[in-house]
Amino acid sequence: MNADGEVNLASLNLHGGRRADGSPFDVEAACTGLKADVIALQEVWRPGGGPDPAGAAADALGARVLHAPLAAGTTLAALGIASERAPGDWGLAVITALPVDRYEVVSLGRAPGDPVPRGAQLVTATLPGGGRLRIANTHLTHRYTSPVQLLRLIRLLRQDPAPTVIVGDLNMPGPVSGLAPGYSRAVRGRTFPAHWPLVQLDHMLATRDVRAGDGEVAAPAGSDHLPIRARLRLG
Repeated sequence: MNADGEVNLASLNLHGGRRADGSPFDVEAACTGLKADVIALQEVWRPGGGPDPAGAAADALGARVLHAPLAAGTTLAALGIASERAPGDWGLAVITALPVDRYEVVSLGRAPGDPVPRGAQLVTATLPGGGRLRIANTHLTHRYTSPVQLLRLIRLLRQDPAPTVIVGDLNMPGPVSGLAPGYSRAVRGRTFPAHWPLVQLDHMLATRDVRAGDGEVAAPAGSDHLPIRARLRLG
């Protein structure tokens, strides 16, 4: 975090804290290794009555975590992630070292055949230089209607034309900015599957009043998706 208003934003689909084979990986280490001021997380798993891996990562970073459970009382087995049948919550989370000026969770609907509803966390953070940046963390459906949900999110964001970054697993490849007029891609590179990346499913789309630099796909962190990150500032 720089005094001139620059911040580092990262995103990672955690896949429930499980590798592609269902075995667990160290979520705290994955998050702290991203060295970001704000980390948008998707497929966040919190076991019922158990530890909160994203919360532990936030504590290690001296930050706070904002959770948005989208499916409560489900299991990793029901989600097709691992064989575990203990219940827990499934959803989104944002870890932020920046002060939060406004926070809300919006619904993006549920696609036919999708086991979970979809939504987005809208986090408006105060930057070191005094400006405000809205971060929309989302995980769109894999059921072929992700463009519909992206357009729904963009319509919601237009109600308040603030400097904005849409970030997360959008479950669509290629130049998704074609569906997002007024947004540009801050990161370009293949992110899935992590062991042999073939396609970019994880994106960071910034409005024209947000400058992005050093956009990159980061090294594997344990998940079946690769992390992404970029340096952002208003202007």
